[in-house]
Amino acid sequence: MEIGKCPRDANKMLYTFESEKLSDGVARVSLVLKCPVCNYRVVVERLEASRDKDGNVLIRRFFTESKPA
Repeated sequence: MEIGKCPRDANKMLYTFESEKLSDGVARVSLVLKCPVCNYRVVVERLEASRDKDGNVLIRRFFTESKPA
């Protein structure tokens, strides 16, 4: 996939942020490449914040692997 072009329809993809709060108390924010025409999306990076049993804030950061086309 060429960065910036949708693999389905070759339209320009946009960077967007998506956030959600899960039922188990985890807050998730994702950096997503998204096609505004067909809604194809690729999660580039994801952050998850939660609390441990002592009340400390835990932040986990996940990256997707780049795969050659």
